Amino acid sequence: MDEQIRQLAELIEDMTYDFGSHNMDGVCCENISHGEYRALRTVLRLDKCTMQDVAKSIAVTKSGATRIVSRLEEKKLVHRINDQNDGRVCCVQLSEEGKSLISRLTEEPAKRMAAILSAMTPDMRQILLIGLRAFVETALNQITRGDEQQKSVKVMSTAATKS
Repeated sequence: MDEQIRQLAELIEDMTYDFGSHNMDGVCCENISHGEYRALRTVLRLDKCTMQDVAKSIAVTKSGATRIVSRLEEKKLVHRINDQNDGRVCCVQLSEEGKSLISRLTEEPAKRMAAILSAMTPDMRQILLIGLRAFVETALNQITRGDEQQKSVKVMSTAATKS
């Protein structure tokens, strides 16, 4: 298993670099940070994207997501709207500039990926998709479980100090 872990770690690192959102100089995403890029991708994927959705998707706090969205808003890449059903909920939508930027940033990596995937058999593509999806879901579940455990420890600690 140790050898598998090492191999997987190396493959993931290679994939992240080779298929990441940076150019050959290692610069990400034109005028935005990698976190801002990930937030834009989240907003693109979800019809109704809340700050909580952004925070969960890019693994930051809700206040961290708010700061990222504020920077994106200043760059005119997104805009905030209040939820029609619940005025307390703030949703994020891509502006036309944001849609254009995300399209430019994803076009080249998508072409590279298409060329690679077309060289694989349909069965191997399906196996890759299933394996990667399972890995990501497991990783996100562990992150969520870790966050819940930390909250429980804080609650127990607070209760113990009040006793």
